[in-house]
Amino acid sequence: MTVGRAEVTRGPTSLAETARLSGEFADRHNLVYCVLWLTGELDIAAVREAWRGVCLSHDVLRRAYVSPDEACTYDDVLGDVEFHTADTDTEALKTIRRIIEPPFDLAGVGLSRIAIVQRDDHRHLLGIALDHIIVDEKTWKRLMKDFGEFYERAIQGASVPDKAGKNAYHDFALLERRELSGAWGEERRAFWRSQTEQFGTFPPPFPIACEAKGKSRLTAVHHALPADAKARVLDIARRARATPFVTVASAVLGGLREVSGAPTVGVTTPFHGRVLPGTSDIAGLFVKMVPLSLTARSRRQLETVREVFAHTLDVFEYNLALGPAGKLWNEELASVDRPAGVNVTLDKRTVSFEDSLLVGTKAEIVPLYVPGEVTWPRTVQFRWELDGTDPQIVVYYNENYFPDEAIESLIQAAESFVLSADS
Repeated sequence: MTVGRAEVTRGPTSLAETARLSGEFADRHNLVYCVLWLTGELDIAAVREAWRGVCLSHDVLRRAYVSPDEACTYDDVLGDVEFHTADTDTEALKTIRRIIEPPFDLAGVGLSRIAIVQRDDHRHLLGIALDHIIVDEKTWKRLMKDFGEFYERAIQGASVPDKAGKNAYHDFALLERRELSGAWGEERRAFWRSQTEQFGTFPPPFPIACEAKGKSRLTAVHHALPADAKARVLDIARRARATPFVTVASAVLGGLREVSGAPTVGVTTPFHGRVLPGTSDIAGLFVKMVPLSLTARSRRQLETVREVFAHTLDVFEYNLALGPAGKLWNEELASVDRPAGVNVTLDKRTVSFEDSLLVGTKAEIVPLYVPGEVTWPRTVQFRWELDGTDPQIVVYYNENYFPDEAIESLIQAAESFVLSADS
């Protein structure tokens, strides 16, 4: 690994970085990674030039941490593309796994790895791993888009961009801290204080009593939905003037209320939005878990969806990393030791790689499991998969903590919410 020549800047961390550096999610490896076979003509020198261009264009890839509150940025890239050869596919995969698997040291320098293993002139195994502290879903897509564009320029003999004067995550962190101390921050402080007073601290708990019964045993339930499930969700969303995600989140919230009898229930969901002006094109960590809540006043299907939609607009607009924000404001907004009760997503979220992103090659993703991936032992992961010919609800949960009958009842209630013909 090559350490950059000198630091360019020092400044504050973003709230999302602070949360991670303060110990949140320390029980997992926090890798965002992709491994794929590339078939076709691959120019290794162009790959190196393209990756260097990506690192110079996005300062988050040259970022390191002095403390939970301070980061520094280097003026040169912090690592090069490793190149290896292998005689067999098994050997190639073993080499990539050895490079990709180890968790990053947040006290060290360099939070990305990229390697190529050549099997023959027309077949290569490519592996990319980034620590989650510098990347989220939108950032990954942006980095890979630039990687593909810079590679195409390089093989055509055109110059790859040098250091860009924009897209600076350092500048975003400065702006976020500055805005927190002004009117922008006061609006968010008042909003989240009111949310805490109404719904309690973040994250919302599971509203049914649970008891740990030994070592965590993660199980998955694949619950088939009717073939027209997506059409039904879209129809409800249209009639409620909401979104498909809000519709399925409302189904889970309505199911939680029905199964538990609790007057107020809540779930969490990941949100990848950039909330400050001028930050939409910046690469870095922006994803946060935000709460959605449902009160007892909603009774019918469309009423429920409309209430959740109104709440969604607010929490997405005001979303922050609530742990560090609360500490800065001396407000108790988050319960650090309490995991989320239920997390809801619509369709599968994964890192992706276009099958022809590196021009002249075709890519095939390798489903590589790295030990230490998130297991969420005290969170129910509730995912709606509506695209494709076999829509389904997929629920992951720890069967040694959550009652099986409660999970089954929740799934049935959520499905019934979507399939009902309420108006």
